[in-house]
Amino acid sequence: MVMKKKASCILIICCFMFFSYNICAQQQPQINYFDSEPPPADAAVLFAEGIISLKNRWEEKITFSPDGKECFFGRHPDGGNNYFKPKLMHSIFENGKWSTPKIAKFTDNKIIGYPLFSADGKKIFMEQPIDNGAIARIVFSEKENNTWSEVDSIIPNIKAKKGFGLAQLTKNNTFYFYDRHLYNAYSSKFKNGKYSKPKLLPYRINPCAEFFISPNDDYIIFKPLHWSNPFHISFKNDQGKWSLPLKLNQSYFTKNPITGYGPYVSPDGKYFFFGKDGDIYWVKTDFIEVLRKKSQSNL
Repeated sequence: MVMKKKASCILIICCFMFFSYNICAQQQPQINYFDSEPPPADAAVLFAEGIISLKNRWEEKITFSPDGKECFFGRHPDGGNNYFKPKLMHSIFENGKWSTPKIAKFTDNKIIGYPLFSADGKKIFMEQPIDNGAIARIVFSEKENNTWSEVDSIIPNIKAKKGFGLAQLTKNNTFYFYDRHLYNAYSSKFKNGKYSKPKLLPYRINPCAEFFISPNDDYIIFKPLHWSNPFHISFKNDQGKWSLPLKLNQSYFTKNPITGYGPYVSPDGKYFFFGKDGDIYWVKTDFIEVLRKKSQSNL
């Protein structure tokens, strides 16, 4: 009798694990990355050469929708000779293939770049340079009935001489952005259609030149202020405290410390993207969990 009960319990547990695995597998998007061969875990390689990364062009931050059906990225047609005139490129995955990237219709051919999907995929946040890059503002488009709305702007409730950028919205409705003059990152809560008073991120992260917040709001990949610095990563614990930053260096990432711009992790959590010398590169994200364990002693 006891053996039968044990066998029944084991069967129930196995069934639960099986169904849980299937549910997780269904929830995780199956993304086609422009038919590119998956990158290695220890060396970043060029992404979608000839499609996304083009010669004599300058590509910047890339972002994929949570369902893996849309892709946006910034491109400077003149090869980066004028860094403050990006165009927002858009591609859609339909009938088993990606469309040729074209300037996003809803931008009305305006100078807009640095896109990033909100965690729920309903909004796309961007950065719009003004006065030849002297200042910038945060703009966004919202998807309704499978159509992107006209571009609108967000003005955070703080002053900034050169405007704002790098807007991101996580699953818990925390809105992140940064001040382009002081290079400080802030967080704000989005509730009932309004943004709360911004809070400065801690000194362990600020000031920074670039950053990416995970959709679950549990880690940040960023560049310390000087552009030649490699990317760093910091993890947030349950109490909201950030760990000491760890450098993405050769011992657990690539053969050389990675520098660049436009850090981004794909919606399925598998790949880390970044820009370097006008092209987009990618690498597996194995390093994230390795560094998470290492960071636990630094919280």
